[in-house]
Amino acid sequence: MAVKLTEKVVADLVRLFLENKTNGNWHPEKTKQTELHEHGPDLVMIGGKRNSERFIIECKGKSYAKSAKQINSEGWLNALGQLITRMDVARMDKSGRINRAYKYGLGLPKQGAEVALRRIPHKIARTLNLYIFAVSDNCAIKMYTPKDFR
Repeated sequence: MAVKLTEKVVADLVRLFLENKTNGNWHPEKTKQTELHEHGPDLVMIGGKRNSERFIIECKGKSYAKSAKQINSEGWLNALGQLITRMDVARMDKSGRINRAYKYGLGLPKQGAEVALRRIPHKIARTLNLYIFAVSDNCAIKMYTPKDFR
């Protein structure tokens, strides 16, 4: 039986993907994952190359309703809006460069991820340090970095 890609399943898959990623260095004991109706981002991970990076990720599940095609292709907008409202960090450091210690991510079903990759401008993705995690129906994950945006 296929797994339904609920928001919690997507968040769990993204967390496991990052924790098991080669050279990822994300610390499971420092990971904060919110439950469905809790306030805050779905995942906050600490670690990375310098052990001081933060990955703040907002996830959306796949809709199985009759109007699912439209919901699944537009759900990324809600996730992006929630992520932006949680950005309370200066995007530039003292020398005027983009602060790369904070990474932001969207965990989305594959259909929504493909739309987001086309619609979010490349320069915005680079400025926000935005990553997308596309989750397919068979639970495989593909990570897109800011340079992958079109």
